[in-house]
Amino acid sequence: MQQRARLGMAMFLLSEAVFFFMLIAAFVYFRAASLAVAAANLNLGVTAVYTACLIASSFTMWRAAVTGLRSWLGGTIVLGAVFLFGQGSEYLRLFHQKITISQSLFGTTFFTLTGLHGLHVLVGVALLAILMGRRALAVEAVALYWYFVDIVWLGIFAIVYLWTFR
Repeated sequence: MQQRARLGMAMFLLSEAVFFFMLIAAFVYFRAASLAVAAANLNLGVTAVYTACLIASSFTMWRAAVTGLRSWLGGTIVLGAVFLFGQGSEYLRLFHQKITISQSLFGTTFFTLTGLHGLHVLVGVALLAILMGRRALAVEAVALYWYFVDIVWLGIFAIVYLWTFR
């Protein structure tokens, strides 16, 4: 059963990888048209801190999978929630600057790409909360999902933030 769960999650993540690749490709394709707006409005430093929390959550997820201790799982949930709080704060700040999904090409590509990633993090946090009450088979599959979400964010962060401020 464990092998089937891993295979199922791997197939799901492959389809998600294609999905995110296409979203990132769209952002890159339209990058030139929205570079000035991005550079003027994105907060690299603050987002880097929240990114560090998400990356640290891969370590706590790994420790949870290896040790079976719920405290590591709880740490992963907290770090994921901190990331979501940071993303929400960034959105709120951008909304106050009149940057929305329908306002500009930058808003459309930025909110679509980062919003769908945020949705995936939220689903991951919910799955982790469910795991707090259970152990065994599902931990490995959810761990794979969580690592995937972190890796996707590294790509998004590099392209949306670091490439903007290079």
